[in-house]
Amino acid sequence: MAADSGIGSAFAYFAADSATMLRRGSVPIVGRDAIRELYTDTTGAILRWAPYFADIAASGDLGYTLGKSQFIYKDSTGAEKTSHGYYVTLWKLQPDGKWKYVLDTGVSAPPPLDTTIKH
Repeated sequence: MAADSGIGSAFAYFAADSATMLRRGSVPIVGRDAIRELYTDTTGAILRWAPYFADIAASGDLGYTLGKSQFIYKDSTGAEKTSHGYYVTLWKLQPDGKWKYVLDTGVSAPPPLDTTIKH
């Protein structure tokens, strides 16, 4: 969905009503509209991610994913740049039976030895 509809639309679609994103140098970003707005300047950017671990609570209504990410974008000079990182996303089962994230955060990191991310 991020590739087809845009990064902001994808993050907003999978967000719970009061989802929160924590990003470096920012106050918490809360709610779908604020999350969509966060990614308005990412037209043409590519976001790839791949979870490498997931777990779910015994209650079956809360879980999380850990993974690596790759963000490819053009800087102010038009040069292509790639940012690597790791993320954690906390997911909650909604009353309608769909899983939505309630918290998403990540950190930048040096490129992994294997820079290929498949999803």
